[in-house]
Amino acid sequence: MPNKILSIPVYFTFKAFKVLMLCFAIQVSAQTSEPENTGLVKWMDLKTAQELNKTQPKPIIIDVYTDWCGWCKHMMKTTFSNPNIANYINTYFYPVRYNAETKDTVEFLDKKYTNKNTGNRSPNDFSIMLLEGKLSYPTIVFYNNNYKFKLLSPGYMSPKDIEPLLVYTVEYIFNTTQVNDFRDYYNKAFYPDSGFVSNDTIKWLKSFEEASINNKKKKRKTILFINTNWCNGGKVMLRSTFNNSSVTSYMKENFNTVFFDAQTHDTITYNNQKFVNAYDNQGFHPLFQHLLGQQIVLPSLLFFDEDMKLLSNVGQYLTPESLDPILHYFAENHYLTKKWEDYIKELQNK
Repeated sequence: MPNKILSIPVYFTFKAFKVLMLCFAIQVSAQTSEPENTGLVKWMDLKTAQELNKTQPKPIIIDVYTDWCGWCKHMMKTTFSNPNIANYINTYFYPVRYNAETKDTVEFLDKKYTNKNTGNRSPNDFSIMLLEGKLSYPTIVFYNNNYKFKLLSPGYMSPKDIEPLLVYTVEYIFNTTQVNDFRDYYNKAFYPDSGFVSNDTIKWLKSFEEASINNKKKKRKTILFINTNWCNGGKVMLRSTFNNSSVTSYMKENFNTVFFDAQTHDTITYNNQKFVNAYDNQGFHPLFQHLLGQQIVLPSLLFFDEDMKLLSNVGQYLTPESLDPILHYFAENHYLTKKWEDYIKELQNK
């Protein structure tokens, strides 16, 4: 992963994310064989991953391979041998390496699967279920910790290819955004060759006090953007969503924009009450508990009216296209007369 995002990300509750065209020649010796390269990822079997997930929930990543698959071996030598990628996977996933043609009985979510040996290179029935009948190797399968989200990515993936999918799964970005949209904006945010959306960026205020001073000149609503230096979804928003010319110009015209680090040690005054962060470096600022309750979702956008009364909290990553109608909903006071569901339905029907 690029150094810009090595401070590992996460979706948090309060207690607490060049393909090389090569031909492979396998040299076989009658007396010795080359040991298998399993990269730097700390692989485990599927049963172990499921058991660990019961007591300490994490996403599960499954590398589906076969013994004869050259690109599977190449991905092991490159992507899964990349220290940054391996460290991220080892920290935030239960990584499973699974042979699609295993003759062993596989148990997954209390159901058993076997290999019926129907011919050469016969897949296990679990492989057919897991890959939804599309038997392509390698395929990387992503599950979140309750198995309700599943993402298949067939074919070889370089470190750059797999990187946004890891973040997408760990930070629950699938709740708000299609994977291809996030991948595009992720690459624009972290890889200069992909280009930014524009060169127009938000100039963030550092405190509510600055927003209040601005309101003495011109009354406006306020947006509070909460993130940390290790939340990658928030970084993508800062570098792409808030770097979109249409979004940026509208926010500048209609809102005070304040940025806070969720772990700041600054004393913050809100509604004449002082909030002091007495936690260690892993603790969230008590103001955010006060505003968000017991769950802190990063990144978060909080909308306040002209008198700094909290109107709403919008959690998790948003693309420019997703954020734009939310901005209009609050800036134009539609929230006073319409539910969000009705407002967005009217927009979609226009």
